[in-house]
Amino acid sequence: MEPNTPKFRLRLNLFDGIVLVLALAVGAFLLWRAVKPAAPVQADPAATSTIRYTVRFQRWIPGTSEIIQPGDRIADNIKNYEVGHVVSAQAVPALVQTPDQESHRWVWAELEGFEDVLVTVEAPCTVSDKAFTVGGGYEVRVGTTGFLRGEGYMGSGPIVAVEEVQG
Repeated sequence: MEPNTPKFRLRLNLFDGIVLVLALAVGAFLLWRAVKPAAPVQADPAATSTIRYTVRFQRWIPGTSEIIQPGDRIADNIKNYEVGHVVSAQAVPALVQTPDQESHRWVWAELEGFEDVLVTVEAPCTVSDKAFTVGGGYEVRVGTTGFLRGEGYMGSGPIVAVEEVQG
């Protein structure tokens, strides 16, 4: 007599079939990505130039802006990029936005007991379609907030102006 061994039968329900098809599709995609040759990357020729930009350091105690001197080296406080040197610093009244209850809109008002410092920085940069890049990776754009430091001081505030220096 022969031993009674059952034959192998693959029985799949609908859920098992869907999972199997998805697993095969993912495996085929990963294999295709691994074997596919990499596309050549063409770097845009970035032009080099010099820019002058102004950062508004906000809410400083009156008189402390005198520690910022022309020629000071400025660096990014977060990623430590060298972002240029100070050309000038000017103390102006501190401004904040406050709601005007009568006209139902936001207006600029002077904040007493503080001053803002407009710091103009000059730096060599690379120019692209998207931004000016200084210090190897710090992008300078109007409206972005800069967290910068010099020797003996730190300040933060929006970049309010950017201009390209000719010559």
